[in-house]
Amino acid sequence: MKTIKPQLLKLHRWVGLTLAVLLTLQGLTGALLVFRDEIERAIHPELVVEPIATRAPVQALMDAVEARHPGVPVSRAEFSAWDDGAVLFKLTAKDGTRWVTAVDPYRGRIVRDGSLAAWPGEWMFLLHDSLLAGPIGETIVGIEGLGLLFLALTGPIVWWPGRKRLKQGLKVITDRGADLKWRTLHRAGGALIAVILVGSATTGVLMVWKPEFRDGLRLVTAVTDKPSPKVTEQPGAAMVPLDALVAKARADYGATALRQIRFSDGGRVASVHLESDLTIRPEGTKQIYYNRYDGSDVGHYVAGALPVGTEIVDWLITVHNGMFGGTATRMLAVIAGLSLAGLSASGLWLWYSRTSRKRGRKPAASAPALAETA
Repeated sequence: MKTIKPQLLKLHRWVGLTLAVLLTLQGLTGALLVFRDEIERAIHPELVVEPIATRAPVQALMDAVEARHPGVPVSRAEFSAWDDGAVLFKLTAKDGTRWVTAVDPYRGRIVRDGSLAAWPGEWMFLLHDSLLAGPIGETIVGIEGLGLLFLALTGPIVWWPGRKRLKQGLKVITDRGADLKWRTLHRAGGALIAVILVGSATTGVLMVWKPEFRDGLRLVTAVTDKPSPKVTEQPGAAMVPLDALVAKARADYGATALRQIRFSDGGRVASVHLESDLTIRPEGTKQIYYNRYDGSDVGHYVAGALPVGTEIVDWLITVHNGMFGGTATRMLAVIAGLSLAGLSASGLWLWYSRTSRKRGRKPAASAPALAETA
């Protein structure tokens, strides 16, 4: 182990330095996204509405959004878990511009509307998910995840002081200069948070390459893909009101809370997402796909009633964001994100400090030669 530690330390340093800025960014955005809904309600008070006895029809909410943004397709509607929460409609224009429109679910009026720049929570999610660069950004994030996995696995190996010196290895020295303080804090902090960072990196990487992960699982167990139904366009034909689709989903699959409605195939397919009472996974949903022209059921994907392999894939996001254990694990995810940012930033500072010291010693070493020349 002693012979391999120097090589591992060099690799650990260079991988960390190469990814330091990106990992700092991922850590900070990840920590903030854990409580994204709560933060958005705080910074956008318009999202908190006054509940009344009855809600407006879902179709009326959709009509209000389409009237505000004619010709801009709605990709999804997200229904708040809070009774006083606005419904968020997400749209993407043909030029790629993203819009988010918040609607009061009781009165049907738009309470907030704007492009990505007006919604820091949405902007931050896309930054964390894909660096605002689409598929290329997702790939870069996946590579970051592999780098973080390497750092989290090699860090404890490089740090390990032995059983007898374990307590000393976790000690942070604060009275012998900034360099030693940050170096010992970096080592001890990294050792303590390593297991959580391994989990975060692993789930993040698997989400980036989810199709490949599904294919790998298929070698050992059954995996079900989400439906992707297609519906032939019928110009001029009326579409079934969204409320009728929601009512049908509840009648056929259980009258649980409505969480989302997503639109695909040019808006001709609507998937109604009801909260699933068949799973313990937070945010697990019963997804029922409907032909919007005739209201026929064209596919379903029900959390808690899927093959084991599929459930494993769907649990990735729940573990990654800390939702699986409630507030305690969400706070742990926040600590992990902040720790990652701190480790990346401190590693960069330690490299800079070490390099500066080496540069400072060079003139002293060459002084005798200069004196002889003179």
